[in-house]
Amino acid sequence: MTDAVGTKQALLLSRLGDDEAARLVMTVLTTARRIDAACAELLARHDLSEGRMAALLAVSAEEGITPRLLATRLAVTSATVTGLLDRLDRDGLIERHPHPTDGRTHTLVTTLAGERLIAELVPVYAEWLRQLGAGISATDRDRASLVLAAMQRNLGDE
Repeated sequence: MTDAVGTKQALLLSRLGDDEAARLVMTVLTTARRIDAACAELLARHDLSEGRMAALLAVSAEEGITPRLLATRLAVTSATVTGLLDRLDRDGLIERHPHPTDGRTHTLVTTLAGERLIAELVPVYAEWLRQLGAGISATDRDRASLVLAAMQRNLGDE
């Protein structure tokens, strides 16, 4: 790929004419798609998805969290959290315990295996992020952050 936009985005841009704002957004979309794919590949080597990794990190950060609160923290549905937790539990990375005061729910804790996986993966993930940002000056990072924040504001509230 010689252009910063993907084929699908380039096809749409060809219909829009010379619209630099649209080209920027399409470049961001292409970059985000490629980052997502690379992240999925990195995590798959550890038998994780981004969702399972986020859930594991959240449980580790807030031992005793309930599934409902976890869903809120991750901004996903209860059904999504249930699927994530089922897999993490089956893989021995978290445990479910009865809630001390609410028999309708349970609390979540990471296991030793879960904490070991986090300890193994965090440096790998950090290095990957550093590699993605390599060669970008502090000034350019600051500018990019401002541009991306402006796009997020233009999207409005989530």
